[in-house]
Amino acid sequence: MNSKLLPLALLEVNDEEPIEGITRFMKLVFLAQEERLGRDIYEYVPGQYGPFSKELYDDLDKLERKEFVERVDEPTIKENDRQVYQITDKGRRTLRQAREIPDNDFPEAVESISELKDSYNSMDLWDLLEYVYAEYPHMAENSVLDIPVEA
Repeated sequence: MNSKLLPLALLEVNDEEPIEGITRFMKLVFLAQEERLGRDIYEYVPGQYGPFSKELYDDLDKLERKEFVERVDEPTIKENDRQVYQITDKGRRTLRQAREIPDNDFPEAVESISELKDSYNSMDLWDLLEYVYAEYPHMAENSVLDIPVEA
């Protein structure tokens, strides 16, 4: 799967359920790579909130600027903003075209990440972070969060 398509595919699956927050988006793509696709599309490093990819961060920004993705900033209880990501018509058209390319693994990859999004997108963010830290403790080494990690 082309790296630019993974964020779009995650936004499209499961009836286009939005992804709330950049931290959640980072973890969903990380888990898609680790647990579903079996290959690294984005390079991740241990960040302040677990796995972080500068390349994915930049790609999401580009996808928004080019109107493949819409990002809406919503205020939170703590009076900061949470970014909510949704796919646009332009993003949907791009995925339709990708499905039409013969002999690619796109349809199988989409089915697999649909299951992943179903499992993790509605999970409480703290619970998701605890799961990621427990399963991938090397990605928690620079964390500023007080989540116990077993080495």
